[in-house]
Amino acid sequence: MTVNFIVMVTVILIGVLILGAALAAVEKRRTSSDPTSLIRVTQVLAIVWAGVSAVGAVVTLLVVLLSPTVSITMPITQFWPELPSYVRADPAEATRIGGGFESVTLDVNGLSVGARITWAIGQTAAWLMPASIAVLVAVACGHLLSGRGFAPVISRMASVSAVAVTAGGVLSQVFGDVAGSMASWEVFAPTGRHWQEIPGIEDPFAAWVPEPTVLVTFPFWPIAAGLGLAALAAFFRYGSRLQRDVTGLV
Repeated sequence: MTVNFIVMVTVILIGVLILGAALAAVEKRRTSSDPTSLIRVTQVLAIVWAGVSAVGAVVTLLVVLLSPTVSITMPITQFWPELPSYVRADPAEATRIGGGFESVTLDVNGLSVGARITWAIGQTAAWLMPASIAVLVAVACGHLLSGRGFAPVISRMASVSAVAVTAGGVLSQVFGDVAGSMASWEVFAPTGRHWQEIPGIEDPFAAWVPEPTVLVTFPFWPIAAGLGLAALAAFFRYGSRLQRDVTGLV
């Protein structure tokens, strides 16, 4: 599950929740455009998505920790394979001027325990982020259907989701990068180098084998998403207070 995919799912689910809250704020009267069906469908989809995400998190955790081979993405120094001087290729329509590969995804056997655990944490966190949003949407839809669109539990769930998305997004990126960097050195840093002379290739390792590197980035989108959910929690708290005040006046 990529970061872009997680962002897209999070934005969609938050948008659905805001739409439901707007529908709940409208005057409660039955019309031909009754939103009940939409809310029920959204609730079912959210429950299914939460279940799929939870199962995916458990399966991912078990596979990474227990499987002898781990599929992991790791950074490398910018690399492009060098052909021997006696090898010629017909030019293509476009010509490479510079640049090369900066990361690879490999199935690795013998990965260290530390890299394996770190990678498992990052991948599991990526699954749990959309799960927390889906639970929030399901709970909100349930209260909307029961006529309690601004129940206090929704604001509490929004606050929990804000923490889960922020922490999960950071853990997923940082732990994934740390694990990938560890794997890069474990895979591409041999203990010794030996070769026979190859015509046209001075150093076969430099020509055909990438060099390991360390690359750890800190994402800022989880903080923005968490702030959005925190604002949503404040919105529901305000709505809950307003609803209690209106009820007391009736």
